Amino acid sequence: MAKKSFAVIGLGQFGISIVEELVGNGMDVIAIDTDEEAVKKISALLPTVAVANATDEEALKDLGIKDVDAAIVAFGSHIEASILTTVILKELGVKSIIVRVDDVYYMPIMKKLGATEVIMPQKAAGVALANRLGNEDFKDFYKLDDKYSVVSIVVNSAYVPEQLKDLATKDKYGVSVVLIVRNGRSFVPGGNDSLLPDDTIFVVGSTKEIRNFREAINGAKTKRKKKAAAQ
Repeated sequence: MAKKSFAVIGLGQFGISIVEELVGNGMDVIAIDTDEEAVKKISALLPTVAVANATDEEALKDLGIKDVDAAIVAFGSHIEASILTTVILKELGVKSIIVRVDDVYYMPIMKKLGATEVIMPQKAAGVALANRLGNEDFKDFYKLDDKYSVVSIVVNSAYVPEQLKDLATKDKYGVSVVLIVRNGRSFVPGGNDSLLPDDTIFVVGSTKEIRNFREAINGAKTKRKKKAAAQ
């Protein structure tokens, strides 16, 4: 299968992090920014990185942007440049255009202009922080859509080990445990695998369902163990 190719336009911290991950995953990447210093920072990673104005259609053509599988417009607060670049990418026939915005107001506008996906990292970070602050055992929080999230939970050290098939997480709580990290090793669990104290588990479900599950493993069970130990 041929490697996919991507253009990352805008090399702030957000854009650079995308470049680094794509290159780390073996993808072909073209990176562009008007800031020469930003381009220098990333030049060691890429064969094609350029100081160029993304609102210049001819410059994008010369760099072969029209042939990439997807383009990521990573400007964020530079909304005029984001708008113009999105329109040009659409005109060039780029199939997948992912645009970052920092203001929710512009999300539907970018869609109308041709963006296939609009992301708002600041909003996602705020949502994740609020959920972690409101739920002390939530280590990481990733919102998948309006209903479902992925949350990592550190299992209480006082937890009584129990097999996942006996926990019946889907039937009882509406959640799925999709990954367990134990002693630095990650694995996808099956029903015969047990949940152990100090495991980090990744759980998929609604925030309310995950919260209820977290209470079941880190609240009630802990209290029962302490009570049994006292007796």
